[in-house]
Formats: sequence, structure tokens, C-alpha cells
Amino acid sequence: MKLYDRYIMLETLQVLTVGTFAILGIFYGTAEFKNVLDMMTASGLSLQTVLTIMALQLPTGMLYCLPSGVVMAVMLVLIRSSRDCEVVALQLLGVPLLRVLAPFLVMGFVSSSAAFFISEYAAPQSRDLARRLFIIAANKAQRPFPERSELRLEEKSDDGRVISTSKIIELGKEQVVAGDQGKKVSNLVCFDLTNKNVVKLIYAGSAQWLNCAWTLREGRIFELFDTAQPNSESSGSGVQMQFASMQLPFIAQSDKTIGLNFKTTMDKTTSELLGNIKLLQKASVAVPPYLFLQYHRRFSYPLSCFFLVLAAAPMVLFRKRKGADFSLIYGGFLIVSFFLLQEVTMALAANGRLDGTLAAYLPLILLTSSGFLLTVALRRA
Repeated sequence: MKLYDRYIMLETLQVLTVGTFAILGIFYGTAEFKNVLDMMTASGLSLQTVLTIMALQLPTGMLYCLPSGVVMAVMLVLIRSSRDCEVVALQLLGVPLLRVLAPFLVMGFVSSSAAFFISEYAAPQSRDLARRLFIIAANKAQRPFPERSELRLEEKSDDGRVISTSKIIELGKEQVVAGDQGKKVSNLVCFDLTNKNVVKLIYAGSAQWLNCAWTLREGRIFELFDTAQPNSESSGSGVQMQFASMQLPFIAQSDKTIGLNFKTTMDKTTSELLGNIKLLQKASVAVPPYLFLQYHRRFSYPLSCFFLVLAAAPMVLFRKRKGADFSLIYGGFLIVSFFLLQEVTMALAANGRLDGTLAAYLPLILLTSSGFLLTVALRRA
């Protein structure tokens, strides 16, 4: 049995490596390739910077592809062993089903440990570095977002919803002047929404992107007051000042933008997420279910590498005789169901319709229970 264990574990490790990188390659060859093109055209970043940002996303991609790679490895090795009658020979010798699955379970445990290490010590740090690199590179580009006529500085939640908008910039027609460094546009209007009671409006007849800022010329600054506020000193709007030239930074408070306040839950470690939860609980503020979900997914996702092996246990009993072999169908069902359940539970938690802790572990509970019940049914058949 020790020889069998080494043989199966080595074969499973090879298929696991190939399967994980194959799934990761398919993802990067489709969705991420489009994102690269969008990032280059929309933000004006160089190819080298975009490829560096993509490389920093690899640990996160490996984390999400590892569970499906485990299922694929178990499926292919079990199908090969079953067709070569290795599983049948072991069962004829009286080897129990759990002992047959032992090398697969060991590989599942090793994969879970590797996934937890990536989730805690590689993925958040690399994503945060990619976020910082994008902000710095976008500011230093010849002109950020050259294809857009409207730019917004927004703070978004992890599920993509806009929490607040602090600045809106409307750009006019682009002017191409020989020898210009940067891009020049005619007419620029900026709405500063930092103060909710006073909207500052800046108009310029022309603007040029240079040295990480818009240089405005021949413009005016207006302040629009909220007349509904009782403490408002002014009402209506008026010209605060006129200017011949001034600079408008593209990102207000860039230190804050690059710092911790603009980190998403994907950019934070487990300890940082737990600190956010305790801070909200200490302040007697209801913790969003999505925050609970992201915290517990740091444990449920690595654990899925182990428990999906148990969910794949029925494939041992799908011995091909005269009928069809359903191992491939069942393995594909597991992979598709895992990703589908992850998306469904995440959407339910983000909308507050499912507890975040339950949403993190529900896919594992459902798939492992289904695998156990199917194994019992096949053994009795």
C-alpha cells in the first residue's frame, strides 16, 4: 500500500499542477486578456506596467483555480485507475474505500495548506501592490484615461457598488499641438463633491495634462451652496474667483488613496479583516454580511481543496463495465457547481439575504453532503 500511495500521490500531483495552470491559463487567455487591452487603452499605461499588474494577480488566480484543479486531478487519476482495474483489485483484496482515497485526501490536505498560505501571505499583498502600482502609473501616464470625456473619483465596495463620488471631471475636445508634452483639451469642468453642503465648480477654457496634474488656463471657480441648510451663510451661487492659470491634481489626497483607506477586502489579510469586524462590533455598528463572507472565505476556500476530495469519492464506484462511465460527468458537475454556488452565495450575502458566515461554507456543505449520500447509495446498489 505504501508503494500504491507514492504512485498515486505523484500522479495526482502532476495532474493537479497541470490542471490548475490549465484553468488559470484559460482564465487569463480570455477574460484577463480583454482586461489588459481595456487597461492599456483606458488608462494610458505602458505594456510593461500592465503585464506587471497582471503578474501580481497570479497568486489570487491560483487560489481560485486550486480547488477545481484538485477535483480535476482526482477525477482523471481515479478514472485511469478504475479503467486499469487498480481500484477493483484493491477492493477484491478487502481494502476499504477510505483507504483507497487516503493518498487523495493527503493531497487534498497539502493543497489546502498551500491555498491557505497563498490566501494569507501572497494574494492580499500582491493585490495591494498591484493597486498601488496602478494608481502611481495612472498619475504618471502621458494622460490617464485618454479615451474618456468624463472622469470620476469614486469609492466602491467590493461588490462594485459606488459608495461615494468626490470628484467629477468633464473634458472637452482634444487639441493636438505639435511639440506638446502631454494632452491638451479645450474646456474642462470639474465638480468637487468633497463637501456635501457646498459643491465647488471649476471651469477652464483649456487644460493640459502635465506633471501628474491638469494645468488649467483662463477659468473661473464657483461655489454652489445648499440653500436647505439652516447654517448656510450664502444662498444661490456666485463667482468666487477668476484665474489665468492653476493646477488641478488628478487624484485628491493621493496619500489617502494609495494608503489603507482605499483597500478592498481582497487586498487585506485575515488579521486586517478580523480587525475591521471587531472595530465595527466595538462601535455597535452592524457588520455587513459581505465582510463576514470575505473573512470566512479565507478559511473555506482553502478547506474546499480537502472537502472536494470527499465530494469526489463516488467516482471510485463509477466502475466502467458494460454501461457508460459517469465519472467525467460527475467531475464536471462538481467543478461547475462549486463555482456556481460560490457566485450565488456571494450575491445573496452582498444583498443581505444570507448570513455571511453561512454563505462562505454553504457550497462545501452542499457538495460534501451530496457526495456522501451518493457514495452510500452506490455502495448499496
